[in-house]
Amino acid sequence: MTLFKKIMAFTGSIIIVFVLFGILSAIFTHRLLLISIITLVVAGILFFFSSRAGEKALSEKTGLTKKEYQYIRSNLEEARAKIMRLQKIMSSHKTLYSFQERNKTLQLTKRIYTIVKDEPKRFYEAEDFFFSHLDSLVELTEKYAFLESQPVKDKKIYQTLSDTRSLLNDLSRVIEKDLFTMLNQDVNSLDFELEVAKNSISKQKQKFERGQKDE
Repeated sequence: MTLFKKIMAFTGSIIIVFVLFGILSAIFTHRLLLISIITLVVAGILFFFSSRAGEKALSEKTGLTKKEYQYIRSNLEEARAKIMRLQKIMSSHKTLYSFQERNKTLQLTKRIYTIVKDEPKRFYEAEDFFFSHLDSLVELTEKYAFLESQPVKDKKIYQTLSDTRSLLNDLSRVIEKDLFTMLNQDVNSLDFELEVAKNSISKQKQKFERGQKDE
């Protein structure tokens, strides 16, 4: 159920409650307590069924329960904040990546985020990305930025910076594999649909050919 539909349902429930209150007030004069109790009971029933209808619509649309959907949305919000941190650090520390590598890494993280945002159920296909790979990428990038910004560096720091750059490149390739894993699901689904379509066309063709022979 979209936000607009929720607002409309809530507004409709309020209107019904006020109308009911007005009708009862006209019928039961000087019985404010009884009117209030009946109105509250009806309001509660309307809210309950409206909420259940919203959960059912959400489940039909996403294939998820309300609890699962909220859990995934929470993780998406955290991921979005991490990606924004990553983008900010990369923009201010251009020695970390070449422009091409920096752009590619950001595009990979944003693409996985967008896929799951559009299809929340697919969150489970990218759990490694959300719970491990993205965290490692952001933490290592921040640590690199901290060391790189120091005014004084010795041989050990330079070596650590070099090792971190190498590890970040490896992480970028791991995240690329995360995306390919998700895309493979789409490819497999498309292959299945193509196979079904081919079989259907083949059956129709055979049926048409048999019809011509009978004539």
